[in-house]
Amino acid sequence: MGAIAGAEVGLPANIDEVTPEWLTAVLRTSGAIDGATSVASTTSTPFAEGLGLLSYLFRAELTYHGAAGPEAVIVKFATDIPNQRGIADALAFYQRELRFYRELGDRVPLRTPTAHAVVMAEDSNDFVLVMEELTGLRTMDQIAGATAADAVLAARGVAAFQAPFWGQDLADLQQTFLPLDNPIHRAALPGVFAGGWERCKAEAAELLTPEVVAFGDRYGEVLPWALDQLSTSTTLLHGDWRADNLLVDAAGELAVIDFQISGTGTGVYDLAYFLSQSVEPEIRRPNEQAIIDAYYGGLDDHGIVYDRAELEREFRLASAFCLIYPVSVFGGWDEVPENSRAVMLAGLRRSVSTIVDHDALALLPG
Repeated sequence: MGAIAGAEVGLPANIDEVTPEWLTAVLRTSGAIDGATSVASTTSTPFAEGLGLLSYLFRAELTYHGAAGPEAVIVKFATDIPNQRGIADALAFYQRELRFYRELGDRVPLRTPTAHAVVMAEDSNDFVLVMEELTGLRTMDQIAGATAADAVLAARGVAAFQAPFWGQDLADLQQTFLPLDNPIHRAALPGVFAGGWERCKAEAAELLTPEVVAFGDRYGEVLPWALDQLSTSTTLLHGDWRADNLLVDAAGELAVIDFQISGTGTGVYDLAYFLSQSVEPEIRRPNEQAIIDAYYGGLDDHGIVYDRAELEREFRLASAFCLIYPVSVFGGWDEVPENSRAVMLAGLRRSVSTIVDHDALALLPG
């Protein structure tokens, strides 16, 4: 492959502007096609519709004049749903993913898509990302929930993802991949949570327990303490390590996508997020210790020492903090498709069960 195409190819406003001519420039720049080959036609259809809550994804099928090229590419744009876009803009989510593809993909010992184009507007956070279609892989099922075997694979995979960054000087990366404890999170996250909380209580009251309602009502109050507690060790966090961002090949090897929420903080955060959002309670409860063991063992394989008692305490706390993920998107309840609502409800139900099962709220001050 060649370079990643950038601003020199221009920024299409939407999928209708992803023309054969534009894709020709992109794929020639990336080296996916040679200078004598051009894209003859493109047919785009929505991809993973309703699963991505912060972006729009399209699969663009391609034909060529000249030699062959990729059968299809994945094209990603920012969402225009006001609630979700406001969250993404406030927390610089799109900048994180674009920098990951420009700089970090080669450092991660898991398969990630090859990026053909990474373009962001100069005067807004509008962007386009063109990337390889990962073919022949099975995506874990976010709505049904991960199986026990997939959860073990995910646990070992996140240990491998984090290992190259564990204990390293991350000061430069943290300019983009924000630490969990930082002024922007302290200022913005209470409002992000509050923006979905009332609607969450209205639309999903049956999924909430009295203690979780009480916690949600004071989430902004305890947030600064929680952010501090989840920053005791530092590595690169994927931030959205959930089932539909994880793919498995025929050999059982893991691939990972979607780096919009990547940041830095306590390693077990990613595992707590996965188990509290992507695994049904009936699967999680009998298999949880084996899954945590897989993560712990994966770190040990890379020579990383993580005190087991501290890991389990931080797992409980992160499980409580991660309630913000399903809650925050409830602010866009009226705008999202039915499939997205199913993802939101499943994540909330699993999150609440994890918090209650681990008595996670007992760790909170006050």
